[in-house]
Amino acid sequence: PDARVQEIVDRWGLPAQTEHTITDFDELASELAAIRDRGVAFNDEECIYGLKAVAVPVLGPGGSVVGALSVSGPAHRMKGDWFSEEAPDLLLGTANELELTVKYAG
Repeated sequence: PDARVQEIVDRWGLPAQTEHTITDFDELASELAAIRDRGVAFNDEECIYGLKAVAVPVLGPGGSVVGALSVSGPAHRMKGDWFSEEAPDLLLGTANELELTVKYAG
């Protein structure tokens, strides 16, 4: 939630870890909105130079986030369609299967 994001930023700030780190609150808010819309988060060397990642949420039966799935790797491998389309699609499919299993098993 936006209020929780604000609490975290108020406490810790937005220190740069690399030149790709988001350090502006409005930019962070915009990126979080985009992540919510597309259901996929990308880390494009924002924390560690040479490391990229893709992540998706795993939702519980009530629609709340109960976990996440991610894949990370070296920037020279995590690029192009693999990074922007294929990895997210694989993660979204796996998350959906997990969500269905949790919802209907038992």
